[in-house]
Amino acid sequence: MITAQRKFDQDGGIPPKREPIFNIPGILTLYVAVLVAIHAIRAYILTPDLDQWLVSVGAFIPARYLHPVAEQSALGYFAGPVAYSLLHGGWAHLGSNALFLVIFATPLTARIGAYRFTILWVTSAVASAFFLAVLTRFEVSYLVGASGVVSAAAGASCRFAVPLLGTDRVRAGRFAPRLGMIEALGQRSVVVFVAIWLLFNVVLAGVDSSQNIAWQAHLGGFLFGYLTFGLFDPPLRR
Repeated sequence: MITAQRKFDQDGGIPPKREPIFNIPGILTLYVAVLVAIHAIRAYILTPDLDQWLVSVGAFIPARYLHPVAEQSALGYFAGPVAYSLLHGGWAHLGSNALFLVIFATPLTARIGAYRFTILWVTSAVASAFFLAVLTRFEVSYLVGASGVVSAAAGASCRFAVPLLGTDRVRAGRFAPRLGMIEALGQRSVVVFVAIWLLFNVVLAGVDSSQNIAWQAHLGGFLFGYLTFGLFDPPLRR
């Protein structure tokens, strides 16, 4: 039986059957559909009061964690660090996150599978939220959106798929060997990608400060995905 690693090494890294770059895994399609459904319900079904309650419970509010859970809503306290990743500030916010999720998470989900990707979603959402909380000193603010998860997928992709950008071998990215944390930074494509990603976030945050772009959560998610990818990568890929 030929392993995925050997398949990648043979024929220049391209399996016998060529596949399109965006062959979106079913679980990823499901997640995008859930995000759209939740926002549609908020926009067209819930009353303003109900929507405000949902956001107050589902958004991540750093200041919550400066006070004991007994003094506040336990639902918001425990659900917020993950539920916020399912809520969005508008259709444009949702659309951009869904687009980048498909771009970065498609090879990742195809590689690690639905179960591991779900765990990555939950843990990266929590990590990026508290990364923001620490950097903002647990300020009173509301964080919503899947940007932290998207950033984690981008960070994880630097360890296997990004080094193949610009070549036909990117089509077989999910079969690529997993690079070490230092080894990946030795790849020019990874360095360029990280530089562009950082610049994009700096520009995005500075275009309109009134939009309160959560660059801290983006950075936290990216670091989480990059540093912990090895924990989610199936043994066959290692």
